[in-house]
Amino acid sequence: MAGNTVYVQGSYVDVHDNEVVNLSIDKAGEVRVDGALAAETKSDVALNGDTDSEAPDNEALKVKAAIDRLWEERLMKHLYDYTWVMEVMNESDGLPSFSSPQSFLTYLDALGISRLPDVSSIKKEYGKMLGQFPNWTFQDKDASETNRRINVAKRFLSAYRKG
Repeated sequence: MAGNTVYVQGSYVDVHDNEVVNLSIDKAGEVRVDGALAAETKSDVALNGDTDSEAPDNEALKVKAAIDRLWEERLMKHLYDYTWVMEVMNESDGLPSFSSPQSFLTYLDALGISRLPDVSSIKKEYGKMLGQFPNWTFQDKDASETNRRINVAKRFLSAYRKG
C-alpha cells in the first residue's frame, strides 16, 4: 500500500489516500487500528454478538492462512480479487467486517500481507457487484468470470473455517 508511515510515541500513523490511520500495539500485543482491535475495523462490530468467538489473534491467523491458501492454489489471479474476500467477510457472520476498502487493506497490512492492491482497484470492482453471496452478479462479466469470483469467496470461507 502506498502511504507514509511515521512513528509517534508508541504508535504508527499511516496516511493512505488522505485517510489517517493510527496503528498501535497494546499491552497484550494486539494490533489496534484507530484504537480498535485490527480485527474489528468498525466501532460497531462485536462479531455479531457471538460470545463464544475465538480470540482476535487466532481469527487473524486464520484469515491470513486462508488468503495465503488462495494464492498458493492460484485462485487469486488479480490483486483486485481481494474485493471478493472483503465482501464475503462483510456478509458472513463471525468474521471481521469493514466499513471501507481502506480499513480492509489496513487490516491485511497489519496481518503482514504484502501483496495488496490499491484502494481504488477494490472500489472500482466493488462498484460492479450486485446481489448477495453466493448469488453475486457482475456488470460486463461472463458466466465463467462470475463463477471464478464466487469460487474465490467460497474457497476463502472454506479455508478460513478449516483453520
